[in-house]
Amino acid sequence: MKKLISKLIHGNILDIPKDPYRSLKMPIYDTASFDFENSQALEDAFLGNRDAFLYSRSANPTIAELQNRLQLFSGSNDCLCVSSGMAAISSVVLSICNAGDNMISTKYLFGNTYSLFTKTLNSVGIETRFADLEDFTALEKMIDSKTRAIFLEILTNPQLIIFDIKRLAQLADKHKILLIVDNTILTPYIFECSKYGVDVEITSTTKFISGGATSVGGAIMTYNSDKWQNIPKLKESFDKFGKQALNKKLTKEVYRNIGCCLSPNNAYLQLLGLETITLRIDKICENTLQVAKFLDVHKKVEQIIYPSLKNSKYYDLAKELFQLKSGPLIHMEFKSKKDCYKFMDALKMVRRGTNFCDNKSMIIHPHSTIYCEFIESEKASMRINDKMLRLSVGLEDIEDILEDIEQALLKI
Repeated sequence: MKKLISKLIHGNILDIPKDPYRSLKMPIYDTASFDFENSQALEDAFLGNRDAFLYSRSANPTIAELQNRLQLFSGSNDCLCVSSGMAAISSVVLSICNAGDNMISTKYLFGNTYSLFTKTLNSVGIETRFADLEDFTALEKMIDSKTRAIFLEILTNPQLIIFDIKRLAQLADKHKILLIVDNTILTPYIFECSKYGVDVEITSTTKFISGGATSVGGAIMTYNSDKWQNIPKLKESFDKFGKQALNKKLTKEVYRNIGCCLSPNNAYLQLLGLETITLRIDKICENTLQVAKFLDVHKKVEQIIYPSLKNSKYYDLAKELFQLKSGPLIHMEFKSKKDCYKFMDALKMVRRGTNFCDNKSMIIHPHSTIYCEFIESEKASMRINDKMLRLSVGLEDIEDILEDIEQALLKI
């Protein structure tokens, strides 16, 4: 099989062990532990002298198949599935950074990611330096001998900013630091990290991959890189495992010790989601562009941000990097918070909730929800104001989506 959709449906047929009952779906191995034929086999498995499933906190057949399928999806060298997108980010950072090390990122991040960087990781001595990732001269000056990575969302949530990933990759290569990309909004189907010098790709499998908000999960995909040897915390792992250094550091230490394992049942649901992911993404991107065009000319809407609109400052980058498939999110602004609430409350089909990349269209007021714990100056620095809404367009019929939006706009 050469084509992506076939690979996502069937996996790597030659590598999948035959099920004794010839099930066409990967079974759910919902078990904590596994049996061994004798004591020597158990010892060999613990020593790593033979491949075997020991304990589901470390590895599980259903989860392993999801990892194999995501590896095919992304073209990555290795994939590790974890309990959530946030678990994926924190596990990677703890695998590459010692106390006293730093990373460079942008303030244009998902609220919990920003909180992780500024509070949780900062409290254990891992610094995040926030930079303007469009000012490469200033950015380069922030890199020092303790810098381990540049971290960004390839399409920021909810600001919808696109950074020049090619130049960032060149800068990361020059200084032998990692380039880590959160590709949750777009997935490897739209943005192929393997083509742009990304070392680590992170995604929340809760979103598009789960197939309609059926389950929570995350994934870490690592790419062919020789930078592992330049990361002090990975040096020992690199000497033993070479290009698998980060994946082995995760599986043999950080992931196992923290215990952020994905459940087999969630892995099964996400395997089902992968079978239809390309169809869903294509339809949702088509719907989102039509909604964005409708809102862009509506007199009651103050501003619309969607990179695939021709008037967007990121249109050329969206065309180059994403072929104008800019995902399901629309950043929209009204005259006031009051108008935002009136619009949200008048919606009948579009749901008020915090998920996105869902089959259902959903909307949220980020200022009062996702970013509510931050003070106003922090929100302003992240471009979060009380006049904005984040709309995630779903799979519903476009006529129904537009009709619902239009009737709600009449209530403002």
